[in-house]
Amino acid sequence: MERTGRHPRSPEAEHFVTTRMVVKIGTSTITGGKRQPDMDFMRDIARQSAVLISSGIGVAIVSSGAVALGKDEQTNGESILEKQASALYGQPRLIANWLSAFEANGIEHVGQALYTDADFESHPNNIKEVLLKGLRRGPVIINYNDAVADIEMRKVDRSVDNDALAGKVAQLIDADLLILTDVDGVMDGGERIAYVQNLQDIADLLHKGGTGTGGAQSKCDEAKKAADLGKISVIANGRAKDVILKVARGESVGTRFYADPKWMFPSG
Repeated sequence: MERTGRHPRSPEAEHFVTTRMVVKIGTSTITGGKRQPDMDFMRDIARQSAVLISSGIGVAIVSSGAVALGKDEQTNGESILEKQASALYGQPRLIANWLSAFEANGIEHVGQALYTDADFESHPNNIKEVLLKGLRRGPVIINYNDAVADIEMRKVDRSVDNDALAGKVAQLIDADLLILTDVDGVMDGGERIAYVQNLQDIADLLHKGGTGTGGAQSKCDEAKKAADLGKISVIANGRAKDVILKVARGESVGTRFYADPKWMFPSG
């Protein structure tokens, strides 16, 4: 895989297990459950990303939050159109907050990309080349184009959020690491399951909502798809200390998904 970033990797950075990664951060993680973005959290994500970027690692952040940040007393409804109207005002705020967070950590060049599913279907090669070129310059913040993407917005209503978008981006740019950061991982009671190889093994936990509310099945589906494509694939709590750096170093954090041996070594 081609290495990314403007800086060559130093010997001290060789412990990182990735050269190109996608980090998905959901609305509840960015806001901390409040209406406003948690700037301390965003600056901390930017700090961790800056360490990786300085080591030549490409960092793409699939960031939710535009709808939540754009709501006010006039656009406080729950219809698709009202959410899209909120996104008109929330998306500029979201990217401005990310720009501020990265600038506070010495990163001046921050890109933004807004897509619909139709974009991925009609010109994936162009998207890939643009993103790869951009990641050599700095981090790229990616989101669905909520103001026009009503189909994608309906998916969000079904608690799919941006997990599928993160999986698509990771596959398209051949990222070797995917992190979905909105929950602690797959939990069995109060115990974290360190790794998953077969989704059937955790089917009962998903049915009970064992990984947290909203999109548990989606997160695990996307994580498993990425693992089956040979990627390091982890679900972890984005608010845990240095979680992105720890995953990038190969430490056991959250739940890591592994490829099915039948997929890796097909019979016959």
